[in-house]
Amino acid sequence: MIVYYYRNPGQLSEELLAELANSLPQQQQQILSKMKNHRHRCEQVVAYLMLCDAIANNDAEIKGNETIVKDYQNNGFEKQCSEPPLWTFGEHGKPSLANYEGIHFNISHCNEAVAIAVSDKEVGIDVEGRRKFSETLLQRSFDEKEQASVLRSNDPESEFARIWTRKEAWFKWTGTGILMDHLKTTETEAQAANCNITTTWVNDSFWLSIAESVDCSGLSEF
Repeated sequence: MIVYYYRNPGQLSEELLAELANSLPQQQQQILSKMKNHRHRCEQVVAYLMLCDAIANNDAEIKGNETIVKDYQNNGFEKQCSEPPLWTFGEHGKPSLANYEGIHFNISHCNEAVAIAVSDKEVGIDVEGRRKFSETLLQRSFDEKEQASVLRSNDPESEFARIWTRKEAWFKWTGTGILMDHLKTTETEAQAANCNITTTWVNDSFWLSIAESVDCSGLSEF
């Protein structure tokens, strides 16, 4: 699997955004036309171009057992795949590829970055910077072990975000979207489904969690 991330995509200039957007296929143009926020438009464009690059240049990494994480900041958006990826959407909005059989992808964005994971297995990804939270949200969403981990942390907002990204990555792997009644049981549900979740702190800026199908059960250590 390969993972690309791009920091602060909202800082792209209007001129560069327009140039990049004009190079996209009609389907992506239609998606962009519904977005009015500059940062959201930047995230969409950057994510699509990273997807193209991954498909065009990283076949071995996509199909490999190792997860390769790359900073896309200096790639220059120059590499393109010969056939533009076309998206279809699941019942709950999860995108998939209509014209690249056997390749799965997922996108996430936050204030700090946009990221994309591309794999030959089902995948979910989530990124999140430090996140403020209420006691109500903590108690409603986290089990006792997770709550204790947040409350004893030297950086509770970072620890909350770390655990939250694992939950979102799992739900994005399933394609259901967040199910509030299942927030406290994501770790055990993922393990039962043979879905491995890995989490990384990137550039001293944001947490990145990836959920991916595996051939045997087991999660990375919480």
